[in-house]
Amino acid sequence: MKLKYYGTAAAEGVPALYCSCDVCKYSTKAGGKNIRTRSQALIDDRLLIDMPPDTLYHFQHLGLPLNDIEHVLITHKHPDHLHPPTLNVRCKGFVMHEIPPINIYGSMPSIDLIFDELRKSGVLERGHWNLFELAPYKSIEINGYTVTPYKANHAFETYPYIYDISDGEKRMLYGHDTGTFLNETWEYIEKNKPHFNLVSLDCTMGIASSSGHHHMNVDNCIQAKMRLIELGCADSSTVFVLHHFSHNGNVSYDDLLPIAEKEGFLVSYDGMEIEF
Repeated sequence: MKLKYYGTAAAEGVPALYCSCDVCKYSTKAGGKNIRTRSQALIDDRLLIDMPPDTLYHFQHLGLPLNDIEHVLITHKHPDHLHPPTLNVRCKGFVMHEIPPINIYGSMPSIDLIFDELRKSGVLERGHWNLFELAPYKSIEINGYTVTPYKANHAFETYPYIYDISDGEKRMLYGHDTGTFLNETWEYIEKNKPHFNLVSLDCTMGIASSSGHHHMNVDNCIQAKMRLIELGCADSSTVFVLHHFSHNGNVSYDDLLPIAEKEGFLVSYDGMEIEF
């Protein structure tokens, strides 16, 4: 499998809008991998995860093959992960040629938001939209992948999901946005014993203190890694990645990298591609 990160930040981006904290000032000056857009990822050029407001930038500047993507997983309806106007223009009148249907999967609040926005924008009948509600811990086949949504420890009113995704040979856990995993999620993992070849963990809080609710920090991610290994769901060959960052985490990419490497983690950056 191949995973490409197009955006790796939380809602504010890094450097964050209107902010001149130390992380934002350093990131602006240093540039490169320290600059982060809102979170979005792509599996094998076929299965997209999330549709943030930076999708246009990812398409124009990072080569996101948006025109070829027909399947999209939505983690939750927060605007840095789901920006319906990006979908509104995928229809006749905006696109100057025929395009195939797009299939979008997520929890009911996300699906409802997309439907309402398409209807309000007057484009619902001008495009081909297939919207699918996913149920927690119920696997579904999507374009050659087995996808299982787990409940996330995040803004519960959005019914957020993290995703267990397998192509039949390799398996990954995409864990964003979430705090420390819910007990029911750990119970599912412990009962079913999935073995992950890649685990991408939320590290929004970086090296800052964290209660473990809504988002995680480095220490929370280390604990999750250790527990997955103890359960036999990961091992020394598993690729662990820290992803989804905020300036509130009090650390830039450059400063986080040696901390992460010491603990056996990669640090995601915009445009990063991993084959596993």
